Amino acid sequence: MKHLEKKAEKMGYRDLFGQTEYMKILSAGLINRFGDSIDAIAFTWLVYELTGNAAWSALMFAANQLPSVLVQPFAGALVEGMEKKKLMVVTDVIRGMITVGLAVLFFADLLNPWIMLAFTLINSTVEAFRLPASLAVMPMILDENYYAFGNSLSSTAGRIVELIGLGAAGVVIGTCGIGSAIAIDGISFFGSALLLRFLRLKEKNLRKEKLLLKEYKTVLKDGLHYLKGQPVIRNFCVFSVLINMVIVPLNSLQTPLIQEVLGQGSELLSVFAVALSAGMGVGSFCYPFLSGRVSVRVQFTVSGVLVGAGMYSYTIGTGFRSNAGAIYTLTVISSFVLGTAVSILVSALSVQFMKTVKQEYMARVGAIFNAGASAATPAASLAVGALASFCSVSQIFKLCALISVIIFITAAIAKVRLE
Repeated sequence: MKHLEKKAEKMGYRDLFGQTEYMKILSAGLINRFGDSIDAIAFTWLVYELTGNAAWSALMFAANQLPSVLVQPFAGALVEGMEKKKLMVVTDVIRGMITVGLAVLFFADLLNPWIMLAFTLINSTVEAFRLPASLAVMPMILDENYYAFGNSLSSTAGRIVELIGLGAAGVVIGTCGIGSAIAIDGISFFGSALLLRFLRLKEKNLRKEKLLLKEYKTVLKDGLHYLKGQPVIRNFCVFSVLINMVIVPLNSLQTPLIQEVLGQGSELLSVFAVALSAGMGVGSFCYPFLSGRVSVRVQFTVSGVLVGAGMYSYTIGTGFRSNAGAIYTLTVISSFVLGTAVSILVSALSVQFMKTVKQEYMARVGAIFNAGASAATPAASLAVGALASFCSVSQIFKLCALISVIIFITAAIAKVRLE
């Protein structure tokens, strides 16, 4: 045991480069992330350009989230027993065809909001099958000792690629147009599928026959029964939902925070986003070194309190709005600390989840885990929208800060099981 612990302590990011199959998965994911980050800007711009109505943007967001909430829990039961590699390749190809098809319709001037809505629903539904498969693959290609570094490298590299993609999006749209930006996203799916085609997996317990409805119900119930009997995994699901709910104002109230609370313009919004992303990148990169020295309970408690402190610290800016230098400094520090804390929480959840869930249940339980986290965002967005009608932005951030601190300190005092 001491030998294993010593070996784990000496592990670093460099060791992952010798994990060939993991590197294939990582590279495929980064190609997808780059395409999606360009498309995120292009698609949002296109929706507003076609409709001139912000309500359509909200509708597209809901359509993108809906399959994750409604389809993914049931997709996980189907995925469990299917050939994961084949499924990931096929779903990437389908999503590539859908996205390129959308670009073709744009170039042909045949695109309208309803077609975009249909494409979004179909694409997100296909993705609802892809996510449980990719989650189930990770324990097959990485030893448990590599989970922390593997998860962190994926998060950090993904964050860097996302920033590059977001920066490139403006150039691509400005020089080549929106249609070209969407086409690049479609091509990225084909690139990902090609890489995954060469993935080598030793998959066990594959179904040799079609899954009948009765058998499907049994598989689904078995997964739910397993989840019900695992309090640690249930706690992970609850924490995932709570974290997503607490940080919703960071996305939904960014502009009001900058204008109403901090009294600044769009320049600070960019600084806010960059500092938050930088903090998340640093947090995910440093997590493996932290996890080997600090218990999971301490990780959760300290990070959760820091999330609350970060949310609250923005509201301090109301006292010196006329001092732009101080406001910018406050925003950078608050965003960086908040991003780091959120990233450590998410990393801890992901790694402990992979360590705790049995491999044969990974797709089913992972699908439920993702669906719950996805459902939290639109639900909390509606709640924040309702609060905004009679509460100030500053009060909403203070409330979320208080909730975060209460949740994580209470969990620490109650010794909620996390391992």
